Amino acid sequence: WALHYPVISNDRWNNASKNDQSAAGLILEAGHLLTAGQADEAHAIIKQALELEPGNSDAYALLSIIAVTQNDKDQALELATQAVAVSMQRSGTAYLALSYAQQAHFDIDAALESVQKALTLDAENALIWARLAELRMSAGDLDRALDAAQHAVTINSAVAKTHTVLGFAHLLQINTQFARTSFIQAIAFDQTDPMPRLGLGIALIRQGELEAGRVELEIAASLD
Repeated sequence: WALHYPVISNDRWNNASKNDQSAAGLILEAGHLLTAGQADEAHAIIKQALELEPGNSDAYALLSIIAVTQNDKDQALELATQAVAVSMQRSGTAYLALSYAQQAHFDIDAALESVQKALTLDAENALIWARLAELRMSAGDLDRALDAAQHAVTINSAVAKTHTVLGFAHLLQINTQFARTSFIQAIAFDQTDPMPRLGLGIALIRQGELEAGRVELEIAASLD
């Protein structure tokens, strides 16, 4: 998923003051930068947050995500484990980050367990439901993946990630037109993410629109 591993919800970002220089405000800014693909800038801001609040669980969770994107799997797992520990096992965000680190180690069962723990802590978080759908797709549990993806969109339909995951869930079910619609909606919310472009390209090609599909694949490649 390139740098698009969101663990901080859009709601938290939208409700934050852009001038909030507290540790929490800096973490929200870093999460926004990370989902926009600005990992170096996010890393610097996270370090500022940790200087203000050394035990900030969200900071370690975001550092873990950055390590995943840099293919530093061991560091990612260490940081995510630290995020869970400093949160006293009470942070859905920490468990969400842990699931990415565990998947990077090809441990899908452990990643699924982490996401289930995240849901017990934050059952109305659309990103966690979208993550559950991703992992169920990885495990070949396609029907339940689709259910989780649809629930993620129901919780928050204004997040590109939820529509992208729903698009891939439909694509794996050969529901090509539904997939196409979901990817278009995801692109409308986030034109910087290559994944819905990739999905849309595949959907178009499956529908026989080869030239249009090729264009979307080229856009995806240019974005990542």
